[in-house]
Amino acid sequence: MYNFFAGIGNTTFTMFGSIHIALIVNLVVLAVLMYIYRDKLRDIKHQQTIRYVLGTILLINMIIYYLGMYFTGVLSLKNNAPIHICFLTNFAISYILFTDNKKFYSYIYYLTFLGPLPAIIWTNLHYTFDTYVFYQFIISHHFMLLVSLYILLVLNYKVEKKDMLKSISIILIYLLLINILNNLMGTNYLMINSLPIEVLNEYPFLTNIPAIIPLVIAALCALYIAYVPVYFVNKEK
Repeated sequence: MYNFFAGIGNTTFTMFGSIHIALIVNLVVLAVLMYIYRDKLRDIKHQQTIRYVLGTILLINMIIYYLGMYFTGVLSLKNNAPIHICFLTNFAISYILFTDNKKFYSYIYYLTFLGPLPAIIWTNLHYTFDTYVFYQFIISHHFMLLVSLYILLVLNYKVEKKDMLKSISIILIYLLLINILNNLMGTNYLMINSLPIEVLNEYPFLTNIPAIIPLVIAALCALYIAYVPVYFVNKEK
């Protein structure tokens, strides 16, 4: 039990291995199916209850993750503060689901792709089914991204292309603040100072390139991928 919550496992996670590819394919298939059957999903009753259930899953996942690290003694403010974009968007989406705050969602939607999508593609997990970190990652990235699409496609919250500028403004300010924090504490939040070793092993040429450059490229790609469902939804309207 200690190893499970401390993130110590025996089953190695391989970037672009069979498990990794299966998770990505599963995400894409579920996202496409959600778009195809969006009208039928809208007809389901008790949407408020569904919102509460989805928000609760996201919130409980983060609570279990941090309680697990706390009670196993591996929790460190220097390394595990919930200030990664993926973690913040999890809390933000939970808040939106509980409060039905449509305006706030227009600020958050693009961020739900900007952080999680690059992490999903270039995952730096070390172990799989025998650690809670593996499940926490899937829920806080894959599941959270699907929930964000559910809010857009099924709950019909309004998002426009111009809202991308809001997200870019937020992330630029946030990057500046995190960079200051990293310099003060010697941390590497948002991977501003260096990319994960798994990514560098996969792409050795990135070793000699400042980490911020591939991060910006990945972020821009994620933002425009996020715009694809927005485009089709607004075109339909």
